[in-house]
Amino acid sequence: MRPSFSALLFVALMPLASCLLLAPNAVVLRRSMAVPAMATGGPVDVLRRIPALSGPVANGFGRGSRKLGFPTANLPCSLFQDSLEELETGVYVGWASLRGDVHKCVVNVGFAPSFEGQENPEMTVEAVILDSEGSVADVGGDFYGETMRLMLLGFVREERKFDFSNGPGPLIAAITNDAATAAAALDTPQLKAFRAAKWLSLEGGEPAFVQFNPTFL
Repeated sequence: MRPSFSALLFVALMPLASCLLLAPNAVVLRRSMAVPAMATGGPVDVLRRIPALSGPVANGFGRGSRKLGFPTANLPCSLFQDSLEELETGVYVGWASLRGDVHKCVVNVGFAPSFEGQENPEMTVEAVILDSEGSVADVGGDFYGETMRLMLLGFVREERKFDFSNGPGPLIAAITNDAATAAAALDTPQLKAFRAAKWLSLEGGEPAFVQFNPTFL
């Protein structure tokens, strides 16, 4: 029995469909493969689907720069009509576009549980913009209200609550290690290639949360 035309058309279009944007509420899954641990930092689980977020940077709580020495650029969940609920909380590595430049970044997605009594009221995406070596980048002052684009490529660890009974030292050490992990992982050919993604160079636009198939880029 010969296959119908509709069946042949479905088979022919499957490769094309796999290159399109995925549904915003698709669950972000980690691959079984990982970028191996480097001399500076740990392993990174590469994502099967690439979350990409853009929107105006919101005023934060001042905790990152004042208490930890890691200023953050924040995108609250409300910008994306709660689409981020499908995004696993934790620490990610990726590329950030801000003021026309693309930087390495390490990103926490979650509620900042270590700040007991001052947790984020909603899930927030907090990006630390890094230079090529993994230190905090100088992006030229405050950038509140300016559009930032984030492309998350790999998962480092789950969000956890650190013990502040003797100060924020454990969290500072963890973020320092996360930044080193991000800097090293983003230098690997597998993740470095995404720095040139056209989506990161787009300007303006409404807040957006989409997920890309890696082969599309």
